[in-house]
Amino acid sequence: MPKLKQFLREQVIFLTVAFISFSAQPAIVWAQEINPLPFTEPLNASRGSVTPTLNNATYLTDGDICTVTIQIWGWSSCNEVDTMILGQFPGVDTTLILKPDSSGFVAFDDWEGDEKNAVIADIEDSERQGMAAQGQALGIDIRFAGWSVYPTLNHEKQMMYYATDAIWDGEKSINITATVFDRRGYVEFLIIPSATQITPEETEAMITKVLSRYEPAQGQEYTAFAEGDKVAAVGAVGVLAALAGVQYGKGPLAALMATALLILKKAWFVLLLPFIWLKGLFSRNKGS
Repeated sequence: MPKLKQFLREQVIFLTVAFISFSAQPAIVWAQEINPLPFTEPLNASRGSVTPTLNNATYLTDGDICTVTIQIWGWSSCNEVDTMILGQFPGVDTTLILKPDSSGFVAFDDWEGDEKNAVIADIEDSERQGMAAQGQALGIDIRFAGWSVYPTLNHEKQMMYYATDAIWDGEKSINITATVFDRRGYVEFLIIPSATQITPEETEAMITKVLSRYEPAQGQEYTAFAEGDKVAAVGAVGVLAALAGVQYGKGPLAALMATALLILKKAWFVLLLPFIWLKGLFSRNKGS
Protein backbone atom coordinates (compact mmCIF):
# COMPACT_ATOMS: atom_id res chain seq x y z
CA MET A 1 0.00 0.00 0.00
CA PRO A 2 1.43 3.42 -0.87
CA LYS A 3 2.77 5.27 2.13
CA LEU A 4 0.34 8.15 1.82
CA LYS A 5 -2.78 5.96 1.78
CA GLN A 6 -1.44 3.88 4.66
CA PHE A 7 -0.72 7.01 6.65
CA LEU A 8 -4.17 8.46 6.00
CA ARG A 9 -5.94 5.28 7.07
CA GLU A 10 -3.85 4.83 10.21
CA GLN A 11 -3.69 8.43 11.37
CA VAL A 12 -6.18 11.09 10.27
CA ILE A 13 -5.00 14.62 10.94
CA PHE A 14 -7.45 17.41 11.69
CA LEU A 15 -7.04 21.07 12.61
CA THR A 16 -9.17 22.98 15.09
CA VAL A 17 -7.09 25.22 17.33
CA ALA A 18 -4.12 22.89 17.10
CA PHE A 19 -3.31 19.70 15.20
CA ILE A 20 -5.13 16.65 16.60
CA SER A 21 -4.41 13.11 15.45
CA PHE A 22 -6.26 9.89 16.15
CA SER A 23 -6.89 6.42 14.76
CA ALA A 24 -8.86 6.07 11.52
CA GLN A 25 -11.18 3.46 13.09
CA PRO A 26 -13.66 6.04 14.51
CA ALA A 27 -13.91 7.61 11.04
CA ILE A 28 -14.96 4.25 9.62
CA VAL A 29 -17.66 3.88 12.29
CA TRP A 30 -19.03 7.31 11.37
CA ALA A 31 -18.81 6.50 7.67
CA GLN A 32 -21.18 3.57 8.20
CA GLU A 33 -23.86 6.07 9.22
CA ILE A 34 -23.56 8.06 5.98
CA ASN A 35 -26.19 7.38 3.33
CA PRO A 36 -25.12 8.82 -0.06
CA LEU A 37 -28.12 9.34 -2.34
CA PRO A 38 -28.21 8.63 -6.10
CA PHE A 39 -27.30 11.72 -8.10
CA THR A 40 -29.72 11.27 -10.98
CA GLU A 41 -31.53 14.62 -11.05
CA PRO A 42 -30.18 18.19 -11.12
CA LEU A 43 -28.95 19.14 -7.67
CA ASN A 44 -29.77 22.61 -6.39
CA ALA A 45 -27.13 24.78 -4.77
CA SER A 46 -27.57 28.25 -3.26
CA ARG A 47 -27.19 30.19 -6.51
CA GLY A 48 -27.20 27.51 -9.17
CA SER A 49 -27.53 23.82 -9.92
CA VAL A 50 -25.38 20.84 -10.87
CA THR A 51 -26.34 18.40 -13.61
CA PRO A 52 -25.61 14.68 -13.04
CA THR A 53 -23.26 12.76 -15.30
CA LEU A 54 -22.79 9.16 -14.11
CA ASN A 55 -25.43 6.69 -12.94
CA ASN A 56 -23.28 5.69 -9.95
CA ALA A 57 -22.59 9.24 -8.76
CA THR A 58 -24.04 10.15 -5.36
CA TYR A 59 -24.50 13.19 -3.16
CA LEU A 60 -24.86 13.84 0.55
CA THR A 61 -27.75 15.45 2.37
CA ASP A 62 -27.08 18.50 4.55
CA GLY A 63 -27.14 16.30 7.64
CA ASP A 64 -24.62 13.84 6.20
CA ILE A 65 -22.41 16.73 5.05
CA CYS A 66 -22.31 17.91 8.65
CA THR A 67 -21.56 14.41 9.91
CA VAL A 68 -18.64 14.10 7.50
CA THR A 69 -17.19 17.57 8.03
CA ILE A 70 -17.61 17.71 11.81
CA GLN A 71 -17.48 14.10 13.02
CA ILE A 72 -15.07 12.62 10.47
CA TRP A 73 -12.92 15.55 9.36
CA GLY A 74 -13.03 17.45 12.63
CA TRP A 75 -14.23 20.81 11.33
CA SER A 76 -15.87 23.13 13.84
CA SER A 77 -18.73 23.92 11.44
CA CYS A 78 -20.37 22.59 8.29
CA ASN A 79 -21.93 25.91 7.34
CA GLU A 80 -19.49 26.71 4.53
CA VAL A 81 -20.33 23.62 2.46
CA ASP A 82 -23.25 23.99 0.07
CA THR A 83 -23.14 20.65 -1.77
CA MET A 84 -20.98 17.51 -1.73
CA ILE A 85 -20.92 15.05 -4.64
CA LEU A 86 -19.11 11.69 -4.76
CA GLY A 87 -17.90 10.14 -8.02
CA GLN A 88 -19.12 12.96 -10.23
CA PHE A 89 -16.72 11.94 -13.04
CA PRO A 90 -14.21 9.13 -13.57
CA GLY A 91 -11.11 10.19 -11.67
CA VAL A 92 -13.00 12.66 -9.44
CA ASP A 93 -13.48 11.26 -5.94
CA THR A 94 -15.25 14.18 -4.27
CA THR A 95 -16.55 17.59 -5.34
CA LEU A 96 -17.35 20.21 -2.72
CA ILE A 97 -19.28 23.32 -3.67
CA LEU A 98 -18.97 26.00 -1.01
CA LYS A 99 -21.51 28.66 -0.10
CA PRO A 100 -21.32 31.48 -2.63
CA ASP A 101 -19.44 34.71 -2.11
CA SER A 102 -21.68 37.78 -2.41
CA SER A 103 -19.12 40.58 -2.29
CA GLY A 104 -20.25 41.80 -5.71
CA PHE A 105 -19.66 41.49 -9.43
CA VAL A 106 -15.97 40.76 -10.11
CA ALA A 107 -14.28 42.53 -13.02
CA PHE A 108 -11.45 40.82 -14.89
CA ASP A 109 -9.52 43.88 -16.04
CA ASP A 110 -6.74 43.47 -13.46
CA TRP A 111 -5.78 39.97 -14.63
CA GLU A 112 -3.23 41.10 -17.22
CA GLY A 113 -1.51 43.54 -14.87
CA ASP A 114 1.78 43.10 -13.04
CA GLU A 115 0.16 42.60 -9.63
CA LYS A 116 -1.00 39.09 -10.55
CA ASN A 117 2.60 37.86 -10.70
CA ALA A 118 3.29 39.28 -7.25
CA VAL A 119 0.19 37.58 -5.83
CA ILE A 120 1.18 34.24 -7.38
CA ALA A 121 4.67 34.56 -5.89
CA ASP A 122 3.10 35.28 -2.50
CA ILE A 123 0.90 32.19 -2.87
CA GLU A 124 3.97 30.05 -3.53
CA ASP A 125 5.73 31.45 -0.45
CA SER A 126 2.61 30.86 1.67
CA GLU A 127 2.29 27.28 0.43
CA ARG A 128 5.94 26.53 1.21
CA GLN A 129 5.74 28.00 4.70
CA GLY A 130 2.40 26.40 5.50
CA MET A 131 3.42 22.94 4.32
CA ALA A 132 6.75 23.12 6.11
CA ALA A 133 4.99 24.06 9.35
CA GLN A 134 2.47 21.27 8.87
CA GLY A 135 5.25 18.76 8.23
CA GLN A 136 7.13 19.90 11.32
CA ALA A 137 3.99 19.56 13.44
CA LEU A 138 3.35 16.04 12.15
CA GLY A 139 6.96 14.91 12.11
CA ILE A 140 6.95 14.05 8.41
CA ASP A 141 8.21 15.68 5.24
CA ILE A 142 5.57 17.85 3.54
CA ARG A 143 6.71 20.13 0.74
CA PHE A 144 5.18 22.41 -1.86
CA ALA A 145 6.04 20.90 -5.26
CA GLY A 146 4.79 23.60 -7.60
CA TRP A 147 1.75 24.16 -9.75
CA SER A 148 -0.02 21.25 -11.36
CA VAL A 149 -2.20 23.85 -13.08
CA TYR A 150 -1.05 27.47 -13.04
CA PRO A 151 -3.69 30.04 -12.00
CA THR A 152 -5.91 30.40 -15.04
CA LEU A 153 -8.77 32.79 -15.80
CA ASN A 154 -11.16 31.79 -18.57
CA HIS A 155 -12.82 35.04 -19.59
CA GLU A 156 -15.26 33.38 -21.97
CA LYS A 157 -16.58 30.84 -19.45
CA GLN A 158 -16.20 33.18 -16.43
CA MET A 159 -14.21 30.70 -14.38
CA MET A 160 -10.86 30.67 -12.60
CA TYR A 161 -8.90 27.71 -11.28
CA TYR A 162 -5.55 26.37 -10.14
CA ALA A 163 -4.05 23.19 -8.71
CA THR A 164 -1.01 22.80 -6.49
CA ASP A 165 1.20 19.79 -5.98
CA ALA A 166 2.56 18.72 -2.61
CA ILE A 167 4.87 15.94 -1.50
CA TRP A 168 3.45 14.25 1.59
CA ASP A 169 5.96 11.86 3.15
CA GLY A 170 7.30 10.97 -0.29
CA GLU A 171 3.89 10.71 -1.98
CA LYS A 172 2.39 13.27 -4.35
CA SER A 173 -0.86 15.01 -3.47
CA ILE A 174 -2.94 17.44 -5.56
CA ASN A 175 -5.17 20.19 -4.20
CA ILE A 176 -7.57 21.79 -6.68
CA THR A 177 -9.43 25.06 -6.21
CA ALA A 178 -11.79 26.53 -8.80
CA THR A 179 -14.42 29.24 -9.02
CA VAL A 180 -17.37 30.14 -11.21
CA PHE A 181 -18.09 33.88 -11.30
CA ASP A 182 -21.66 35.11 -11.33
CA ARG A 183 -23.66 38.31 -10.98
CA ARG A 184 -23.26 38.50 -7.19
CA GLY A 185 -19.66 37.31 -6.77
CA TYR A 186 -18.41 33.78 -7.21
CA VAL A 187 -18.86 30.14 -6.17
CA GLU A 188 -15.82 28.16 -4.99
CA PHE A 189 -15.22 24.47 -5.70
CA LEU A 190 -12.82 22.05 -4.02
CA ILE A 191 -12.09 19.06 -6.26
CA ILE A 192 -10.46 15.89 -4.93
CA PRO A 193 -9.00 13.48 -7.52
CA SER A 194 -9.18 9.73 -6.99
CA ALA A 195 -5.50 9.39 -7.87
CA THR A 196 -2.44 11.52 -7.35
CA GLN A 197 -0.49 10.49 -10.43
CA ILE A 198 -2.30 12.61 -13.00
CA THR A 199 -0.79 15.01 -15.48
CA PRO A 200 -1.43 18.77 -15.52
CA GLU A 201 -3.41 18.27 -18.74
CA GLU A 202 -5.61 15.65 -17.06
CA THR A 203 -6.05 17.88 -14.02
CA GLU A 204 -7.16 20.83 -16.13
CA ALA A 205 -9.55 18.65 -18.11
CA MET A 206 -11.02 17.40 -14.81
CA ILE A 207 -11.54 20.95 -13.57
CA THR A 208 -13.22 22.01 -16.81
CA LYS A 209 -15.58 19.00 -16.72
CA VAL A 210 -16.62 19.63 -13.12
CA LEU A 211 -17.24 23.33 -13.64
CA SER A 212 -19.12 22.72 -16.89
CA ARG A 213 -21.85 20.84 -15.00
CA TYR A 214 -22.63 23.84 -12.80
CA GLU A 215 -25.12 26.44 -14.04
CA PRO A 216 -25.86 29.69 -12.20
CA ALA A 217 -29.54 30.23 -11.51
CA GLN A 218 -31.48 32.17 -14.11
CA GLY A 219 -30.74 35.85 -13.73
CA GLN A 220 -27.60 35.14 -11.66
CA GLU A 221 -25.24 34.55 -14.60
CA TYR A 222 -22.11 36.68 -14.88
CA THR A 223 -23.51 38.18 -18.07
CA ALA A 224 -26.70 39.24 -16.26
CA PHE A 225 -24.88 42.10 -14.52
CA ALA A 226 -26.98 45.25 -14.64
CA GLU A 227 -26.41 48.87 -13.75
CA GLY A 228 -26.95 49.31 -10.05
CA ASP A 229 -25.65 45.87 -9.07
CA LYS A 230 -23.04 45.71 -6.34
CA VAL A 231 -19.47 45.65 -7.67
CA ALA A 232 -16.69 43.88 -5.77
CA ALA A 233 -13.91 45.99 -4.32
CA VAL A 234 -11.31 43.72 -5.95
CA GLY A 235 -11.01 42.12 -9.36
CA ALA A 236 -10.06 38.58 -10.35
CA VAL A 237 -6.54 38.95 -8.91
CA GLY A 238 -8.04 39.92 -5.56
CA VAL A 239 -10.28 36.85 -5.65
CA LEU A 240 -7.25 34.65 -6.38
CA ALA A 241 -5.47 36.16 -3.37
CA ALA A 242 -8.51 35.61 -1.14
CA LEU A 243 -8.88 31.98 -2.23
CA ALA A 244 -5.24 31.29 -1.47
CA GLY A 245 -5.21 33.39 1.72
CA VAL A 246 -2.45 35.85 0.81
CA GLN A 247 -2.29 39.60 1.26
CA TYR A 248 -3.75 41.76 -1.48
CA GLY A 249 -3.78 45.55 -1.50
CA LYS A 250 -2.21 47.97 0.95
CA GLY A 251 -3.02 49.42 4.31
CA PRO A 252 -3.74 48.08 7.84
CA LEU A 253 -7.18 46.70 6.97
CA ALA A 254 -5.82 44.76 4.00
CA ALA A 255 -3.06 43.31 6.17
CA LEU A 256 -5.55 42.33 8.89
CA MET A 257 -7.88 40.64 6.43
CA ALA A 258 -4.97 38.86 4.75
CA THR A 259 -3.81 37.49 8.09
CA ALA A 260 -7.27 36.12 8.85
CA LEU A 261 -7.56 34.61 5.39
CA LEU A 262 -4.12 33.05 5.66
CA ILE A 263 -5.04 31.29 8.88
CA LEU A 264 -8.27 29.99 7.37
CA LYS A 265 -6.73 28.82 4.11
CA LYS A 266 -3.92 27.01 5.90
CA ALA A 267 -6.61 25.24 7.90
CA TRP A 268 -8.39 24.29 4.66
CA PHE A 269 -5.16 22.90 3.25
CA VAL A 270 -4.49 20.75 6.30
CA LEU A 271 -8.04 19.44 6.11
CA LEU A 272 -7.90 18.66 2.42
CA LEU A 273 -5.32 15.92 2.59
CA PRO A 274 -7.06 13.48 4.97
CA PHE A 275 -10.34 13.20 3.09
CA ILE A 276 -9.18 12.03 -0.32
CA TRP A 277 -10.62 8.65 -1.34
CA LEU A 278 -13.83 9.47 0.54
CA LYS A 279 -16.05 7.76 -2.03
CA GLY A 280 -13.95 4.60 -1.74
CA LEU A 281 -14.27 4.65 2.04
CA PHE A 282 -18.07 4.74 1.88
CA SER A 283 -18.15 2.04 -0.80
CA ARG A 284 -15.94 -0.28 1.24
CA ASN A 285 -18.04 0.13 4.38
CA LYS A 286 -21.34 -0.29 2.51
CA GLY A 287 -20.16 -3.62 1.18
CA SER A 288 -18.73 -4.88 4.45
